Amino acid sequence: MKTLFCVMAACFIASCGKVYKSPAIGGDDQIIVFSDSANWSQGKESLQIVFERNFVTPQNETDFYLQRAPISVFDIYKKYKYIVMIGTLDSKEPVSQTVQSMLNEEAAKAVASGEYFIFTRKDEWSVGQVIMVLTSNTIQEVNRFIQANGDQLFEIFDTHKTNLMSDFLYGSSAPLEDKALQKELFMKYQWTLRIHPDYKLVEESPDRHYVRFHASSYYKSLQRWLSVYWVPLDSQAVPDSFLTKTWMTQTRNKIGSWFLDSVKTTPSFDSFYKTEIGGRPALAYTGIWKTLDLQNAFGGPFRSYAFYDDRTRRIYFIDQALFFPEEIKKLKFLRELDVITKTFTTNPPAEQ
Repeated sequence: MKTLFCVMAACFIASCGKVYKSPAIGGDDQIIVFSDSANWSQGKESLQIVFERNFVTPQNETDFYLQRAPISVFDIYKKYKYIVMIGTLDSKEPVSQTVQSMLNEEAAKAVASGEYFIFTRKDEWSVGQVIMVLTSNTIQEVNRFIQANGDQLFEIFDTHKTNLMSDFLYGSSAPLEDKALQKELFMKYQWTLRIHPDYKLVEESPDRHYVRFHASSYYKSLQRWLSVYWVPLDSQAVPDSFLTKTWMTQTRNKIGSWFLDSVKTTPSFDSFYKTEIGGRPALAYTGIWKTLDLQNAFGGPFRSYAFYDDRTRRIYFIDQALFFPEEIKKLKFLRELDVITKTFTTNPPAEQ
């Protein structure tokens, strides 16, 4: 995906110099879209497919939702966290004219030639904000770009949202992190995590190669679990033979049987995708867990990662689980678990 950050910086002349900027406002899932009516009617569906992706928790949820706003109220919304502006070079409508005025001569030529379609900018009018400008000669060209680069477009806002969560978790609570526990984990198991103060070590089983953390805070019924399980490999073992859907399903159900209330996965909700953890190729597994006790049945969403670490020569399986029946929106708490998971390291704490 072609993104011209340097030109974007030159376009927003008003931001030059040291000017105080207040924190970004608006919902964490709210994307404000400035688009002329004709462009919106033709581009709305493509944007919804990209940003209003459905996740099952088990209710249907989206990480973001789109809210179109007219350019006449730009000053009201310009400090929101996520802003998308859509403008085309062939239009004389207000939003397109605004986008055209943002482009210097070099950028305008690059857009007209089809070299660039997207410009992004952080903290332009408020701190903690991301602006995305999508532009080309026609809305048809913009649409084709959106459809061809949907994952990358989503990732721009998704990564920013994760960074905001990380700042929230570790910015204010860093002094409260249990450094002693982090060092203890490494001394015992040759891996560690940045343990947020809300999370307590509730189970250790060296024989099973298994450790579990639990947090119950914010709301009365909200429960979060983070489990780490690992498999030492001998010199003959092939790591990739473990990183399969079958192994992940079996492993998730195995550690689920160790919980106080034994749980299992629900195959109809299973989903797998490739990703990475700390630069290591990983397989991710998402779905819904439920208790085996049908008389006292409950459940919730989970996400698991499996990956191989060459330093310790182990397969690691890190599982996140959530229970929050009173709240429909659960994705933000899964993101919290994900941020903590991705602090995993096999480097000694002193080297971090």
